[in-house]
Amino acid sequence: MNEQQRLRELFTSFREVNQAYYQAIQQITGSNGITPIQFFTLRMLSEHPNIGLNELAERIRSTSSTASGIIDRMVKAGWVSRNIPDTDRRSVELKLTGKGEEMCRRIEEIRTNRLSGLSEIPEEDHNHLLRILGNISQILHKSKEGDPHD
Repeated sequence: MNEQQRLRELFTSFREVNQAYYQAIQQITGSNGITPIQFFTLRMLSEHPNIGLNELAERIRSTSSTASGIIDRMVKAGWVSRNIPDTDRRSVELKLTGKGEEMCRRIEEIRTNRLSGLSEIPEEDHNHLLRILGNISQILHKSKEGDPHD
């Protein structure tokens, strides 16, 4: 197998895994009245309470304006609160409400149960996979630093 075929096979595998995971998450979140990006945002806010909009946007790999729209809808749904700290009136701190914490917990529990079959992967394979994916991630990050016209 030549290099181009190996890369194509690798990219096809990534796409298939990503699509299967996204479809599973979409089904889980959709049946609970939330979108996958809203769930991911809930998780980020659960792990990092009182973060600002710009930091949230970085963590969900989005623009500030897109993150702002997501937060607007989540505030309206009662899952997130916006607080303006007394120390910096120009900034906003984002925090889950009790309703948001419950939604995050419920979706995370369903997701864990639904995807529990992944735990059947032997530990040695799991560790190899994480190592390989880490290597791929490093290679891809390095490739971003290269010439954009390549």
